[in-house]
Amino acid sequence: MRAGLTSPVVICRTAPICVGSSSYKRLVTTMTYSAFNFEVFGKVQGVFFRASTIDKAKKLGVVGHVENTSSGTVTGEVQGGKEPVSQMKDWLQNTGPSGATIEKCNITNERDDLDKLSYRSFEKH
Repeated sequence: MRAGLTSPVVICRTAPICVGSSSYKRLVTTMTYSAFNFEVFGKVQGVFFRASTIDKAKKLGVVGHVENTSSGTVTGEVQGGKEPVSQMKDWLQNTGPSGATIEKCNITNERDDLDKLSYRSFEKH
């Protein structure tokens, strides 16, 4: 490889595109993200569910939001890489914080084709 040129960069696993001069091209792939909306039912308010959700999201590296509803549920949206989003979904459906009792978790609006994230962090609304 010539001096001053960098090695090929692969950002993700989706459709590749080539960028660069005609004498040197590097492979860059476009990133796609996964996402879903959720509503958790049960004993989920007054048990630090939102704070625990934010902590878990930060550990997994996903973004989105979480909020309490007037009907006693917790709702939100999760966005990020496919595997961390899947792990967050499992945590919301089956684990949650230690003081919570999850009766059910409705997952809606699942998608695996986001070109960009709508959030910069995981926020409490």
